Amino acid sequence: MTPTPRTTRRAFTTLLGAALLGAGAACGGSGTGGRGIVFRMGLRTAIAPGETLPGHFTTDTGWRVELTAARMVLGPIYLFENASPLQPSPTGRLWRRLGEVLVPSAHAHESFFSGGRVLGEWDREVVFDLLAEPGQARVLGRSPGIAGRARSLSLLLQPPSRALGAEAAALEGHSVWLEGTAEREGQRVPFLVTVDFPAPVEMQRVDFVPIEVELEEEGLFVLELQPRRWFEGALFERLEVPEEGARVKVATESQVYRALFVNLRRHTAFSAAWE
Repeated sequence: MTPTPRTTRRAFTTLLGAALLGAGAACGGSGTGGRGIVFRMGLRTAIAPGETLPGHFTTDTGWRVELTAARMVLGPIYLFENASPLQPSPTGRLWRRLGEVLVPSAHAHESFFSGGRVLGEWDREVVFDLLAEPGQARVLGRSPGIAGRARSLSLLLQPPSRALGAEAAALEGHSVWLEGTAEREGQRVPFLVTVDFPAPVEMQRVDFVPIEVELEEEGLFVLELQPRRWFEGALFERLEVPEEGARVKVATESQVYRALFVNLRRHTAFSAAWE
């Protein structure tokens, strides 16, 4: 039996681009939902409830985290018409059941397309500084799309490519770079953690983020990053601080790293807004 090839980043992007063009051609110009549009795509770091600055939050384990540097590579980004199977709704539950029946685990990458039509996309990767513009959206540019309601999105997290050039230098080849401090009950842990999402593409995807936005001409779609969600379950007390005030380089085998690696690929790691 011929083994099933693993999806490459290039093939993945090509397939989704073809899906977008095919959807537009199939829709023609009939009805609001089939009308071709151009909208703007942006990124913003969400500010945690009760906070005034991005990157400041209290985790579910009681640690007060303040990020002093935060950068990551993300994209492409795709917006779908169907509701997320992870959304707590009758529609979401139905999609999840259908996915379990129709999509074998060995071919999990095919589940990406059960979102229905691709209504919009940002087809390249970007380096985003989470702390650069507090509360403001960084507008990436204009993007083609189809008018209608988008109910889910998917994106890729990946190592910086050569195409990013000097922009990615601060990441030193990593997918995510986070520096800051975590404090709880008098214990202070300065930390640096770098997270990597190497190939295959199945390990780089964030699937079916629930959204509810009405795509229209010249509007702004904002992908919001939720760093407070990334540290859920992180136990900083398990990190060994070498000496008073010294920064801990978080090891890949540590519990904090594992929590970040898992949480960054959960649908709760991101949200969206339409402005």
